[in-house]
Amino acid sequence: MSLIAARVLGASFAAVGLTVLVMTWGMYRRDSRIVDADVHAQGTVFKKEFHAYSDDSDYVLHYTFTTHEGTPVKNRRNVSSGLWKRLRVGDRIQVLYSREEPRWSFPEGHGLMSLGLALFFTAVLVPLSLLGLLILLARAGPASPAVDSASAPTPS
Repeated sequence: MSLIAARVLGASFAAVGLTVLVMTWGMYRRDSRIVDADVHAQGTVFKKEFHAYSDDSDYVLHYTFTTHEGTPVKNRRNVSSGLWKRLRVGDRIQVLYSREEPRWSFPEGHGLMSLGLALFFTAVLVPLSLLGLLILLARAGPASPAVDSASAPTPS
């Protein structure tokens, strides 16, 4: 592998790993602040979606609510299968949201970034980033070791 390709690969691993790591902890902090602020609104489920994949499924809940300031907000969030199956279109739910950005919301107790998930992503992304940095900063040596010509007999 050429030195340039190795550097690009290393930089890519490091950049992707660090970017996703920062995004993960940013989402965790944002969701934690929403929970700590404890700003609730009464919401209504207006649509449910189920996306089946070969290896996993997504349960998406669409809901609407009105902030304390009177602003109507529509949002969607992936939720657990249990909550998705329990709710029907038209059901009322409690929604936690951010006063600064009401579209940052989720049904109370569901859909937020958990500490366990953030730690899992950290356990995967830190080694990926370190591997990328190691590849990026590795010193390039010769392709093959030099042969010592002094040990060969010289013709007379």
